[in-house]
Amino acid sequence: MNTTALLKTLSAIALTSALALPAAHAAPAANEAALAGQVQTALLQDSHLIKPEITVEVQPGGRVHLTGWVHNTDDINEAMLAAKKVEGVSAVSAFLRSWTTND
Repeated sequence: MNTTALLKTLSAIALTSALALPAAHAAPAANEAALAGQVQTALLQDSHLIKPEITVEVQPGGRVHLTGWVHNTDDINEAMLAAKKVEGVSAVSAFLRSWTTND
């Protein structure tokens, strides 16, 4: 696979894992540490998430990246949805793994 094709493939993968939100939802100059705390609180207070072990990283512009472990695969989407509801979050991406399957 040539470099261009590889970059296109990686870009497509990254794009499909990110949930972009409308620009009006993004805070213009959100304090990244405060925003990370708000997202972490939202994750811990979400009644659908069972004991999540998620690290929240906030990049400039309110872009949030979640890493860690959740109870099952449904919790991956639930965590991303909970994070994107926090005011000031402009986009959410995640590399979350689950302890169990939904079988």
